[in-house]
Amino acid sequence: MKIAVLVLVSCCVLLAEQKRSLPWEKNQQQVGQALYRENCVVCHDIDKAQADSKKLGPSFKQVFQREKMPLANQKPSREYIAVRVRFGGAVMPAFAKKMTPAEIETLIDYMQSK
Repeated sequence: MKIAVLVLVSCCVLLAEQKRSLPWEKNQQQVGQALYRENCVVCHDIDKAQADSKKLGPSFKQVFQREKMPLANQKPSREYIAVRVRFGGAVMPAFAKKMTPAEIETLIDYMQSK
């Protein structure tokens, strides 16, 4: 039993050192991308800067690296984005009835990877 635990820990350490995506992490990115395409891409770009975007909503390209959110006067946070996705905003619809909390977190993971 001790050997199995040691092997498992060694594998985890090696994977962490290699910094490769695990298969289920890649799948989560694909799920996040699919959620983004299904629910967000109509109004928000994620691969274009705000100046180059022609969409109604703000661009989310590198949103977590910014000093302020596109339309809010605060530093980007997962919590703020989750609230906006759940409850919407002045023009943005709410997605609380369309997406589960886990899906919203996966969507935010995808946004954070961009």
